[in-house]
Amino acid sequence: MSRAAISGPRKGLRIALVPALAATTLLLAACGGGSSDKDDGQSAGNAGSGGAAATADQNNGKDKGKDPAPQVAVDPADKAADVEPGKPVTVTATEGTLTDVRISDADGGTVAGKLAADGKTWTSTGRTAPGTAYTVDIGSRTAKGKDQTSSTTFTTKKADKTNKVAMKPGNGGTFGIAQPVSITFDHPVADKAAVEKNLKVTTSVPTEGSWGWIKDSSGKDRVDWRPKDYWQPGTKVTLNADLKGVQSGTGTYFARDYETSFTVGTGRVVEVDVAKHKVNVVEGGQVVKSIPMSAGSDEFPTRGGTHVILAKNAKETLDSQTVGLGDKYNLPDVPWVVHFTSSGTFFHSAAWNTANIGKNNTSHGCVGMTVEDAKWFYDRVQVGDPVVVKGSKSTAVTEAGNGFGAWQVSYDQWKAKSALGQ
Repeated sequence: MSRAAISGPRKGLRIALVPALAATTLLLAACGGGSSDKDDGQSAGNAGSGGAAATADQNNGKDKGKDPAPQVAVDPADKAADVEPGKPVTVTATEGTLTDVRISDADGGTVAGKLAADGKTWTSTGRTAPGTAYTVDIGSRTAKGKDQTSSTTFTTKKADKTNKVAMKPGNGGTFGIAQPVSITFDHPVADKAAVEKNLKVTTSVPTEGSWGWIKDSSGKDRVDWRPKDYWQPGTKVTLNADLKGVQSGTGTYFARDYETSFTVGTGRVVEVDVAKHKVNVVEGGQVVKSIPMSAGSDEFPTRGGTHVILAKNAKETLDSQTVGLGDKYNLPDVPWVVHFTSSGTFFHSAAWNTANIGKNNTSHGCVGMTVEDAKWFYDRVQVGDPVVVKGSKSTAVTEAGNGFGAWQVSYDQWKAKSALGQ
């Protein structure tokens, strides 16, 4: 009897200890995120020779009941500050796998990324912007399929200067077969290769082409993409400038990505024959109209080469002071003006010069027509049409940044202006 009285309480004590230890194990797993799995096994073993410890011994130390919480590591670390903009973000998991990672800012912007096939690693493919606070929301899963969530935060370094761009052509619209894709930058671009490799032109028709770095007529850095030959009519063109987080110079970053697209229209070429005082409008290889004109005089000859139509205005004041010619002329409200250089070379009506149209070249470099012909020309042509000037007495070559001058040089010469040599 006395043995029974003693052994009974001992057996009861043993039973009481195991649930208590089990409760402790659950509490540590919940609070510690799985970091105490090894200690839990040791505690169970110290409870005695029976129960969980015995089962673990029989399975050579492998506890089939364990389901460790995934250990998740994020780079940059939680609450990191002054993180380099554009630096890749990585998330890794041990014990379990990742199911989803989302990086977002306060405005709802996100950073794209890719999850490895084994679910162990997620790496950003997009870039972070300067001076931005980000939250990393992470979904993970244990080996037995239990889903968990966690999150971290970090903030990127502010830019000393934010570089912005102006793109031409604007989004949408139809343009001529010589229209380049053009990007002008607010601030100088020191690392042109870093910028250029993040510019992508896609076309609906396979088209060979190249970027070329030039100075815009404003003095700003500019990069244009032109095809090797004129665009094929009907081609759809898209530019993706994935520049967010790219450093263009010391302390200077881009804060966003850009995109523009357009469609190539009619296969039209404007041929200006200075010596014959004619403008031929050619479509599909056929002259649809031959227009008498008066081009630049011997003192102010119209420059030769291939230009591109830049803009059209139904009415415009032509003022010599705006093009560096002092007070030689001021002609208000001239109708049907079509620009083909930034420095002031236009097609336009010239009612004051009717006597010389088709006979003599007397202008300051522009191409003048009768009002009727200028109206027809204005209605017919489109921005992006090539303007090929031949027979000029000028040997000067229009600068690449004076309008769209990419066609003033050969394709090989243009490719040489690429920062990537392509």
